[in-house]
Amino acid sequence: RGAKITSTSSGVAVDSPSLTITPGRGATITSVSSGVVVHSDLEFATIGKNHDGSTPQTTEREINNQGSIIGSIECSHQEFRGTMLGNSRPKGSLMYVTEVAVRTDARRCGAGAMLMRGVDEVASLRKIETIYLHVDVANRAACAMYEKCGYSYLDKRDPIYAQFTASLNLHDGAMHGRKHYLMGKNMLGKTTWVTDEDALFF
Repeated sequence: RGAKITSTSSGVAVDSPSLTITPGRGATITSVSSGVVVHSDLEFATIGKNHDGSTPQTTEREINNQGSIIGSIECSHQEFRGTMLGNSRPKGSLMYVTEVAVRTDARRCGAGAMLMRGVDEVASLRKIETIYLHVDVANRAACAMYEKCGYSYLDKRDPIYAQFTASLNLHDGAMHGRKHYLMGKNMLGKTTWVTDEDALFF
C-alpha cells in the first residue's frame, strides 16, 4: 500500500498512494523533469472500505511497503556517443535502459512491467525510435519480462551491435565470465539508419 516507484536519473516517478501492486486499475506515471502526466494501462487495485465501512486487513508486506520505494529504472542516451550504433541512427532517436531494479519482496507482482511501460511512455513523448537494453543470459525471469514487453533479441555478431556491447564492457566474458543478450524495441514501427550521404546534411 502506498507504493512509490521512482528513478532520480531519468526523472520518471510513479506515485500510487493507497494502491497495492496487484491486478486492478488506475496507475498514473508522471515525468518529473517535464511535468507531463502519462497514464499506464497496467491495472492496480485500490484499497477501499469493506461493505460495513471498516478498513480492510492489510498484510505485513503491504504495511512494510507503505510509502516505500519498491523499484527503480534508469534510462539514458549517453551510451550511444562515439559508437557505430549511435552514429548510424538519427540524433535523439535512441534510448538505453541502463538499470532495472525491483525490491526482492515486491517481485512477481507487475512492478517491473509497470516500470517498462513507464519507459515506453517517456520514449513516446520524446519521439524515441528504438529502445535498447542488455540482460544477463542467466536471468530468465528478466528475459521473459522483456519479451512480454515487446523487446526482441538482436544479433550480437552484427559489427554495429558487437561494438556497442563492447563499449559498455558487456561483451561475453568481460564481467567475470558473464554473458549478456542485447535486446531492442522499435517504438515507431520503423528503423531509420543514417547513410554517409545523410550525414552530409547534419
